[in-house]
Amino acid sequence: MSMISRFAFWVSLTLSLCLSASLFSMNEDAGTTGFNTLKISYSARANAMGLAQTGMAINPDAMQFNPAALLNLPQKAFSTTYMNYFLDANGGNVQVLLPRDKYQAYGFYLNYLNMGSMDRTEISSTNELKETGETFGAQNIILGFSTARWMNQYIDLGATAKIIYDQIDNESASALLLDAGMIHHPANEKIKVGLSIRNLGKQISYYTSENYHEKLPLVLAAGIAYTFNPKLLVTVELNKASGQDFSGRIGSEYKLDDSFDLRAGYKTNAEDWRTGGSWEWTSGISLGAGWSWNKFQVDYSLSSYGDLGFVNQVSIARMF
Repeated sequence: MSMISRFAFWVSLTLSLCLSASLFSMNEDAGTTGFNTLKISYSARANAMGLAQTGMAINPDAMQFNPAALLNLPQKAFSTTYMNYFLDANGGNVQVLLPRDKYQAYGFYLNYLNMGSMDRTEISSTNELKETGETFGAQNIILGFSTARWMNQYIDLGATAKIIYDQIDNESASALLLDAGMIHHPANEKIKVGLSIRNLGKQISYYTSENYHEKLPLVLAAGIAYTFNPKLLVTVELNKASGQDFSGRIGSEYKLDDSFDLRAGYKTNAEDWRTGGSWEWTSGISLGAGWSWNKFQVDYSLSSYGDLGFVNQVSIARMF
């Protein structure tokens, strides 16, 4: 079987596994989940590669995608990411990666998002929206702890426990959540296969006194990573979030030399952001680059959401 044929086989197998695992979570009520900031990922490298990260066995952003991939990191690291989001919103994260040996690894992270200032409106007696002249804000914090374990030469497992706190105006809500992931190492060392389930949990505080339960955005993902040669890595993933349709993701990373990488990616749910404007053709496309020097790594990504705009992320890491 040729290299291309083997790659196609693993793509088909992975997508089939994810499709089967995700059928129970299909939801026609798109956009009805709460705590939607759980779907935002903070990593310039990951966003440049179209967020196709679940199948990567060596991944400094493992805690956000597949915690099992913490296990194979070569060294400890501290990193931070800044994101320029839509309108006045901005956010980012800080994380600490603590691989111990081939059998176990740990990590901690904090994500934050500030939605800026928004105009307050109310419904008039004629059922029309009218401005009050006041503003309000919204913000979000997520704290997480991850661990990964070696099971055998073929399987690594990982889990992340996290808490999310959302505040909108003077109201807030929170939830406790769990992510779990697996990395499979086939006999062919060029191929890695990953499965993950994210945002299993329970709401513990509520926006209103009626204790209305927000629906958590459960995410199921399956992906593969294929190292064509020491310079080229390609990743493919199928993703299903409750309240959203299935989406496919593909990413690539090419090493120009030992210190500089070029990256590109695409997300198939691009039609969600196509509104007929001049930039709709770019929807779902992402580009980026990474530069390393000594023990430092700097990454940048630009992701297009069509006529909604572009999202910029910058990440800086220090290995130790």
